[in-house]
Amino acid sequence: MKNWQFVIFVLIVALLFAFLFQLNRYTAYRELLAPGLSLAGLPVGEKTEEEARALLTEAFSTPLTLHYLDETITLNPRRVNFRLQTDATLEQARQVSAAQDFWTGFINYLLGNATAQVDIPVRASFDEEAVRQQLLDIAAQYDHPLQPPRAVVSSLTYLPGQREQRLDVEASLPLVIAALNSATQREVDLIVRLGDEEPPPIDMSVLQQMLEGRLDNFDGIYSIYVKDLTSGEELALNADVAYAGMSIIKIAIMTEAYRHLDGPPDADTTKILTETMTLSGNFTANLLLRYVIGDGDAYQGVQRLNESLRYLGLVNTFMAAPYDEDVLPQHIRTPANSRTDINTNPDPFMQTTPQDMGLLLEMIYQCANGGGTLIAAYPDQITPDECRDMLDMMSQNHIGALIEAGVPEGTRVAHKHGWIGDTHGDAGIVFSPGGDYVLCMYLYHPDWLEWEVSAPIMADLSQAVYRYFMFHKSAAASEEQ
Repeated sequence: MKNWQFVIFVLIVALLFAFLFQLNRYTAYRELLAPGLSLAGLPVGEKTEEEARALLTEAFSTPLTLHYLDETITLNPRRVNFRLQTDATLEQARQVSAAQDFWTGFINYLLGNATAQVDIPVRASFDEEAVRQQLLDIAAQYDHPLQPPRAVVSSLTYLPGQREQRLDVEASLPLVIAALNSATQREVDLIVRLGDEEPPPIDMSVLQQMLEGRLDNFDGIYSIYVKDLTSGEELALNADVAYAGMSIIKIAIMTEAYRHLDGPPDADTTKILTETMTLSGNFTANLLLRYVIGDGDAYQGVQRLNESLRYLGLVNTFMAAPYDEDVLPQHIRTPANSRTDINTNPDPFMQTTPQDMGLLLEMIYQCANGGGTLIAAYPDQITPDECRDMLDMMSQNHIGALIEAGVPEGTRVAHKHGWIGDTHGDAGIVFSPGGDYVLCMYLYHPDWLEWEVSAPIMADLSQAVYRYFMFHKSAAASEEQ
């Protein structure tokens, strides 16, 4: 009997010590902030006041992140005179913790029961008008009316058009204030109102802005002709100005030579054609004029070439004599060289315009696809296969400059370039993923045109046109989705 009494006594003493131990621990635990307590969303339960103070200071010194559509703006709370009243906030937390019944809390502590979650707003002050002014400043920076697509000349890139967008300051204000007063939710999607009207699609007026902007500092005369071979849309900048024909007019000689051939060219003729179009051979061009076009007479070849050009409507393009003749020919007047407002002192022996060369390239392209002016004008004298041969031949002309320098490596360019002392040019068809197009570029500077000046300009112009067609296709695809 005495043994059982002793055991019970020991158990009672042990329970008493355990009770006192847990009571002592709970008393120390009561010094911490109440479990489940948070301040403006920041959990501070079971932390000391000093720990809570440090957490509050860190959280409320973090800048707000404001999102205006895709733009991100950082707002430092100090810019709106935000002042966190830490002592007053912690006093509230202290009162909530002290209000909990001691014994109820002790029982929950012993049993490990979950406690109710309590969130206390922080005490803080700020300048609401300063918040509003910050939003007005953001609106001034990012709001804009309906914007058409535009060219960025400095980077040779294009920006899409944008709908009107306006920041709703009054609707955004309470969201920003709520974020200022929150320790955890410090990002805000600002309320931006978009206009109902869709921006216009990009067109060649934007390309014109780009090209004219790039040429703004060129102190000579420039001419550009661009033709979208899918839509037929064209851009002509001084495209009807007379220029020296140079080697670019060999495109016309090649076309006329194929017209006079009775079938596919033999090996010798193919070699002459290839050297003319890829090596700019003047001697071989004269051979074509004499033997293929002129039946043994180069001047008759020139006459037949001019008659064919006029028949095709290319009235500003002519040769007065074969290449490298010394005798000054009789002056040939054209609408282009009769202008008095602009003069490039074109070569009296051979002349053309960017537009004429562009139209001829378009004719070859259409012919290669089974239609167009060449086949209509000479239905029994030229075939799609011959036109495809012409494009293949011009595609072998690799110089790594001018049009080619402005397109990605591997892009097919069927072109013919040419240059003399005061005039540099290139005319070709670019087969791009954004669509096939004609590009003819001519630059003239009185007395002498430096290659170091013209080559970078023309490479940039070519790149700008290529990017326009790529951007145009991308924008069109986006509209369809």
